[in-house]
Amino acid sequence: MRNFHGHWNSSVSGICGTRIKSSFLGIPTALMGALFALLPSGSSQRLFAQQLDAAQQATKISKLTSDWLDGKLSTPGANGKLREIARSTQDGKLKVTYNLFVDGAPRDQNYSLLSWPITSAKPDEQMKGLSLNRDGVIVCAGKTSEQCRGEKEDDPVNLTLFPTPGEVVRLALVSSDLKTKIFIGIVPDPIITNSGTCSLEVIRLTPHFELALMRAKGYVDNETLSFFSKSYDESKRQDVKADGEGNFVLALLPFVKGRRHGKTDLSLKGATCAAMLSFEWGE
Repeated sequence: MRNFHGHWNSSVSGICGTRIKSSFLGIPTALMGALFALLPSGSSQRLFAQQLDAAQQATKISKLTSDWLDGKLSTPGANGKLREIARSTQDGKLKVTYNLFVDGAPRDQNYSLLSWPITSAKPDEQMKGLSLNRDGVIVCAGKTSEQCRGEKEDDPVNLTLFPTPGEVVRLALVSSDLKTKIFIGIVPDPIITNSGTCSLEVIRLTPHFELALMRAKGYVDNETLSFFSKSYDESKRQDVKADGEGNFVLALLPFVKGRRHGKTDLSLKGATCAAMLSFEWGE
C-alpha cells in the first residue's frame, strides 16, 4: 500500500517519510486557478480578502464547505468518496485510514490530490501522479515517469488521518488536463445528534472552533424553524427557514469576548422534530 499520513491540524507526512508543512506546499498556478474556478461566483480568491468582515467571511467559508461535503462543486457526472479501512487510537488520538474511490472520471488521466486543512486559508497540493484503476480506486500506478510509485504497480493510496472531534477533511482531485475536478469531504469524528427524522451537526472549520458550521437535515421542506444558541450569558433566538430539501446551514462564531474557552448549546425546532446539541470551543 502507498501510505499518506495527514494530521490536518499540523503537518503532513509525505511518501518515504518526507515531512512537509501543508501550508507551504507549492501548487501550479494553472492547477489552483482551475480549482478556484469551480467555487461559487465571488468566493474564489476573494474568499479570504482583507476587505471582508468576519461575518461575511464565515458565511462564505461555511457555505463553501457545505457544498464541498455534498459534492456540489465536482465536475458533473464525477464523484468520489472516502472508504474507511481502519480505525484505532494512537497516543490517545483518533487514527482513521481511508482509501479513495472515484466514479465517473476518465481513467486515461493522472490526478493531483489537494487538501484544504482547517489551519490553511486555501487548498494545497499533497500528492501528484495519481491514477484511477479499473475498480475506481485511486492508486500509484508506477507505469510511467509521470505516475507516482508504490510498493507495486497499481498500489492503492492509504490516507491516514488524525482528526479532532468535529473536524472537517476537505480533499480534491484534479486531472492533469484540468477538465475533471472531484471534491470529497468527510467528518471522521462527527459531533451530531438525531431527533426523529432530523439531525443537527456542528463542524469544526478552525482549530479551536473559532468558526463552526452548523448543518441540519431532515426537517420539513421550506418550513420555518426556531433556532436557539447560547454561549455563557450570550444567547440568540430567531426564526430561520429550511431550504426546499428540508436542510439548513448556518455559520457560527461561538467565542465570547473575554473568554478563552467555553461551551455553546444549540437547538433547532421544527413542526415534527427538535434537535439539540452542545460543543466545547477554545484552547
